[in-house]
Amino acid sequence: MPQSGSEGRAKCFDVVIIGAGVVGCAVARRLALDGARVIVLEKASDILDGASKGNSAILHTGFDAPPGSLEQACLAAGYAEYLEIHDSLGLPLIRSGALVIAWTDEQAETLPSLMERARANGVTDVEPLSRGEALAMEPNLSPTLHAAFRVPGEYLIDPWSAPYAYLLQAIENGAELQRSCEVLSGRFDGELWRLETTQEDVCGRWAINAAGLYGDVVDQRLIARSDFQIRPRKGQFVVYDKPAFALASHILLPVPTPITKGVVICRTAFGNLLAGPTAEDQEARDEATLVPEALVGLRTRAEEILPALKDHTVTALYAGLRPATEHKDYCIQANG
Repeated sequence: MPQSGSEGRAKCFDVVIIGAGVVGCAVARRLALDGARVIVLEKASDILDGASKGNSAILHTGFDAPPGSLEQACLAAGYAEYLEIHDSLGLPLIRSGALVIAWTDEQAETLPSLMERARANGVTDVEPLSRGEALAMEPNLSPTLHAAFRVPGEYLIDPWSAPYAYLLQAIENGAELQRSCEVLSGRFDGELWRLETTQEDVCGRWAINAAGLYGDVVDQRLIARSDFQIRPRKGQFVVYDKPAFALASHILLPVPTPITKGVVICRTAFGNLLAGPTAEDQEARDEATLVPEALVGLRTRAEEILPALKDHTVTALYAGLRPATEHKDYCIQANG
């Protein structure tokens, strides 16, 4: 159980995790299973309220990450752990594989280097495909494609059940969750982090900033600086009705750019077909507003990739924000 601190009757833990998105929930699970006394502080009224609530639900091998990067290491480790634990936690896993598709000669010229990058990242089972081979695998693709390669190890998951399972297992192993609990300030006294929140004060030997879209704000409040600036990037999605599910069995990926992986088309764990995201930088951190013009463009692009989508109904629309920064790699560092 948590202990009372010597200052302000703060509840003290081994680890205070700020943010109950997928990262905060996963870290809480791992540390609680290791025996740590953990509390998760979430400023929203429920978990998964920020970047984690709107994504494409792909378990990614990290084949296209920069080799040797922190991003690649995290993707590979997360991928391996999900495969290891999904059965015991009852989490869905749909093996679909992915096709990375070149739609121009210029894009086709980049496919060999992308496959080499995949192999450097330990994803050694990528397979080059001619135009005819790709169309044989996915006959509903537009015949204007030039070439492709296949990544067999890409999976589809349910983006919400995993973080819920992580946090529930953490709580079963003694962790605590405080919702509607925003961190207002904090300091490190040489032994403990002492945090002032909108509820009670909390202290811990370690404080982990997993605040996502507010990660730089939390750094400013705790250490009076931030080595990165969050620049929210909105991604809008269209969800086609269930009959469209049969149009594609693979995750359909474009050749990525430095800014975005582009418009993806894939099945969902709920039997629909998904297209998205867009990539729109904005200032607001709490507003993922749907923009009709962008959605029209997204649907047009999806129907260029799979022309048969023109005959199918869009049943849902949604948007999410991700915490982009000025750094290309992930940001993990120690302070205090």
